[in-house]
Amino acid sequence: IVCMLTSFWATNLFTVKCEKDIEKALKQQLLVSTVLMTPVVYVVSLMYLPATFVVSGKCASPMAAFLCVGVGLWGGCAIGFITEYYTSFSYKPVREIANACRTGAATNIIYGLAAGYLSVIMPVFILAFIVYGAHSLAGFYGIALGALGMLSTLSTCLAIDVYGPVCDNA
Repeated sequence: IVCMLTSFWATNLFTVKCEKDIEKALKQQLLVSTVLMTPVVYVVSLMYLPATFVVSGKCASPMAAFLCVGVGLWGGCAIGFITEYYTSFSYKPVREIANACRTGAATNIIYGLAAGYLSVIMPVFILAFIVYGAHSLAGFYGIALGALGMLSTLSTCLAIDVYGPVCDNA
């Protein structure tokens, strides 16, 4: 339902009027989806989870479960924006790789590898934080909830990802 509301937001409330607005609209969809999903997860966790529950010997609460999902949800959003930074021509890393093509193939490969290695540093730290935080709150069940949080905006992310190939083939 949240992803459908996000789609409605993107198509009816924030319409794209020119080509340069497309990237902004796609990033806004990811953010809107994450913002709308947060209170929904909070309400669902309070309504449907018992006051306390034990999973794998670790006592947890609905608030701990919500925090696990929330950390995964917002961590996934941050990883999405970091990925956008390292893969969009609007930002410096891709422009530097494109510029490296002018001097030859070897320079292009070196810049591409360097950008690839650099692009995974922050996502790895974010994933480590999600795993550590979720495990501290609810054990291995918390890690599963953190992964669920990262996947909770998957419909929106897939809709954003499909946009490129559709436009390329149009």
